[in-house]
Amino acid sequence: MMTTCPKCNYTRQPTDSASAHSCPSCGIVYAKYDAQADLARRLDRAAKTGNWSGVPPEYVPPQIRVQLQAREAALARQTFEQQQELARKTLLLTTTPTVPGREISGVLDIVAAECAYGMNILKDLFTSVTDVVGGRSGSTQTVLRDARRTVLAELRNEAFNLGADAVVGVDLAVSEFSGGGKSMLFIVATGTAVKLTAQ
Repeated sequence: MMTTCPKCNYTRQPTDSASAHSCPSCGIVYAKYDAQADLARRLDRAAKTGNWSGVPPEYVPPQIRVQLQAREAALARQTFEQQQELARKTLLLTTTPTVPGREISGVLDIVAAECAYGMNILKDLFTSVTDVVGGRSGSTQTVLRDARRTVLAELRNEAFNLGADAVVGVDLAVSEFSGGGKSMLFIVATGTAVKLTAQ
């Protein structure tokens, strides 16, 4: 029980018959007064720091409310884009016709991705390579590895844009096209974009 009123500083007397929750002198309800005082402190702090968290929306100035809503929308959009990017990068690729432990609920479409490299890059590597051990070229293997990663990333992107959960039956084909004194290394990845049942 409060003995001294926070508003008028009246000290409660044993003979006072008013409720213990209100001041016998000015009549304020202590809980409401404390809540208003707390709100006033929050508003003062928010105005000084720019941090309006914890302030009821109806007490936030309209221009600040618009700024906060725009900030929240931007944060939500950024979070959604990050989640989408993560889903895109981790979309399941498998060379098998099924996904182990998961059931395919529907086939969306055949997806394909292509990646072309000028063979002069490889020729330059072959002629200038110094890290050949046992007939293997680490530099050339790096180029081919990068090409494989690129084409698989493109395949994931194609499937993700269709709303797929996975790509099954993935196949990689590497070929060389020559003509007119030019040569190109061509890598193609194909597969079937599918939807999976919920786990």
